[in-house]
Amino acid sequence: MRILHVLHSMAFGGAEVLVHDFLRATRDVTSQSVVCLDGIGPLGESLRAQGVRVTALDRRPGLDVRMVTALRAAIVAAKPDVICAHQYTPWSYTAMALPLVRPRPALVFLEHGRHYPDTRRPKRVLANRAAFLHVTARVVAVCAYVKRLLVENEGIPASHIEVVYNGVDPSRFTTDALHDGSRDRVRAELGLAARHRVAICVARFHPVKDHPTLVRAFAHAARRDDDARLVLVGGGDDGHLRALAHELRVNDRVRFTGPRRDIPALYAASDVFAMASLSEGTSLSLLESMLLQRASAVTDVGGNPEIAARDVTALLTPRGDHEALGASLTALFASPARREAMGERGRARVLERFTQRRMHDGWLGAFDDAAHMNLAAR
Repeated sequence: MRILHVLHSMAFGGAEVLVHDFLRATRDVTSQSVVCLDGIGPLGESLRAQGVRVTALDRRPGLDVRMVTALRAAIVAAKPDVICAHQYTPWSYTAMALPLVRPRPALVFLEHGRHYPDTRRPKRVLANRAAFLHVTARVVAVCAYVKRLLVENEGIPASHIEVVYNGVDPSRFTTDALHDGSRDRVRAELGLAARHRVAICVARFHPVKDHPTLVRAFAHAARRDDDARLVLVGGGDDGHLRALAHELRVNDRVRFTGPRRDIPALYAASDVFAMASLSEGTSLSLLESMLLQRASAVTDVGGNPEIAARDVTALLTPRGDHEALGASLTALFASPARREAMGERGRARVLERFTQRRMHDGWLGAFDDAAHMNLAAR
């Protein structure tokens, strides 16, 4: 099967990492290429170095009608059996480019997440129903929450949408990191003592992740626990967060690491995973932390409650409520036995429901179904 992926870019991000890893894991059974509407990004460069065809179209801001012609040319050059458009904008441009392509490949729309706040836009609903869905064989959502918003805000019939949860690779997040000295090494690097109780968040510094609420929640917990510490891992502008930590008088207890690749070791060095997102699809960071047996204090948004069982593997709180999130951190910091039990249940839950292999099988199944539907319609 020849598959063409269309994305915004191949910069570091959840959807982009999933596509990168899917290409690497399925290269023996598929032929794949990538088109980026915007820049290529480091993951795209990585794929190019491995011999994957990656094309960037350099989209202009706003509606860039050039993309329709450029995408059509890229599709003709790639000759795919299936196109997977990741997220709404790549889907809409691809759907506009397809009608004049012959033979027409099957189109799959894979939605990874939604903007917050997400609202219904009548013009988009009309375009979806009048044009885009007519050339789309399958729609895939990464969780039931995303599926519901596709129905409510995009007007896509629920019967058209399949849920395939994101998954992570257990071989990358083994419990070996808990016993091989990683915890002590990373703690020493970050100036953390053995007595410290450490919350960690792995997420880019973006408004939807609502790091300010997390910093306020940590300050709330730190007033009750002198040994509480917070580690923030991710890229982006963190100046406002450093200023906030200073204002709340916890700047000496918060560590900013920037982007890191040794994520398993960082989880091993922590005690609790924390996240204050306003919205989520299927959070890879949450899944990864669960594989490293970390209890979680996260917001009750998006796909989080579908992944983390309430009071079983995680404590869930309303978005924007730093006192509630802080209370969750305090409760988990205070009970090592509770953290351990929740962590063990979390790892078992991921291994049962949210593995990368399970996700890849779901993607391949959707692509195969779309290709067969396309052939039958000719």
